[in-house]
Amino acid sequence: MHQTHVAVIGAGIAGLSCAAELRRGDAQVTVFEKSRGLGGRLATRRVGPFAFDHGAQFFTVRNAGMSRFLASAQVSGTVAAWQPRTCVDGNIEAQPQQDWHVGAPGMSALVRNLTRGIEIKTGVSVHELLKGQRGWELQTDAGLQSTLFDAIVVAVPAPRALTLLSQHGRGFRRLLEVGMAPCWTAMAAFETPLPLQSDVFRWSGGVVRWAACDSAKPGRPKGPQAWVLQASADWSAKNLNAGTGEAAGMLLAEFGAATGITLPKPVHLEGHRWRHALVERPLGRPCLTDEDIAAVACGDWCTAPRVEAAFDSGRAAARAALAMIGLSGPLTKR
Repeated sequence: MHQTHVAVIGAGIAGLSCAAELRRGDAQVTVFEKSRGLGGRLATRRVGPFAFDHGAQFFTVRNAGMSRFLASAQVSGTVAAWQPRTCVDGNIEAQPQQDWHVGAPGMSALVRNLTRGIEIKTGVSVHELLKGQRGWELQTDAGLQSTLFDAIVVAVPAPRALTLLSQHGRGFRRLLEVGMAPCWTAMAAFETPLPLQSDVFRWSGGVVRWAACDSAKPGRPKGPQAWVLQASADWSAKNLNAGTGEAAGMLLAEFGAATGITLPKPVHLEGHRWRHALVERPLGRPCLTDEDIAAVACGDWCTAPRVEAAFDSGRAAARAALAMIGLSGPLTKR
């Protein structure tokens, strides 16, 4: 008996929520991820005694599907509530945040519960999708994959999805409608705590739009304070080709100016450039499908720049793929 096999490209929360849903639908699943780790922008960088959530900072829960996932993650200890006191445009909010959650001990831990029973190939970049009469083949930096896939799900940022899918179906040209912006992030650690009254700072203008003391998040390493600073989309775009050290130094200086304090010399400082970090113009549908070629694209770029939106998009993509290969009811038109 033929075992239905689906390839998922991308191991962020959209790709892994999709893979988990496909597995529940009795499909065999292989996930391909170009990075060594899992989670995509649910990213945690560990350097010696420091841990930095240098991508997504927290997530919220608004629907039943994410609520069930949250409950499961709480049982396994991979998620925790975070209730920081925030300062917005220089004004400290009266009450701490009540509905923020973080992965524990880092944001990347959030996807751990989605990987059971799934084959995951990390450090493998997919360069080309080849559609034949018998199914899909994947050309990777490790060579042509020997497995033929009945369907594919592309769960990567919209510009990369467009590169992989545009030649295969006119419908995927709608990816051109999606607007995504870059984001420079700085990671800085200080031997002594900074003289600040809040653990989270948000600004509606200026270069730095977000600053958080990651050491204040639950489950994080104790010791030197670890801070994550994130730049505006405009500034990130203008400085897209800056060196990581140069960008981190500029963001650190802007953070000091925005908070009005003299920053001590950090014991660790580095930058990270996210080329496709911020969804500025979403597609406006849960996922993008082509039934004729059994292909689906998904991600937060489908509906909203939120972790929960990526999770929901992945599940919608799985249901669409299962319908295409005959493992569920008729496909709902999207």
